[in-house]
Amino acid sequence: MTDTTDDDTAWDRLCKQCGRCCFDKLEDSRGRIIYTRTACRYLDMESRRCKIFERRFEINPHCIKLTPELVEILHWLPSDCGYRPPPEKFTRKSNRPRRKKKTEKGM
Repeated sequence: MTDTTDDDTAWDRLCKQCGRCCFDKLEDSRGRIIYTRTACRYLDMESRRCKIFERRFEINPHCIKLTPELVEILHWLPSDCGYRPPPEKFTRKSNRPRRKKKTEKGM
């Protein structure tokens, strides 16, 4: 039981506590997510922290427990969400060998 608790604590530390996942969201006909101004009643609007964080799943049955598997498929999570892995940096790979800089000899 301690391993699960430790894993959950480490996972929860990834949260940037922006509170955006605590707002109601609508999806339009094009699949775009629109965040409303209606937040969960347990979200402290000033600090953007959950007032019942430790017991949120017991008290609020609508609170979604984010997991690595869910984060991959939930398209409403912001791209800069702390639970999302950092985007891979764009690397340009070329089939051509790199040209070496010419150095002047004998000067």
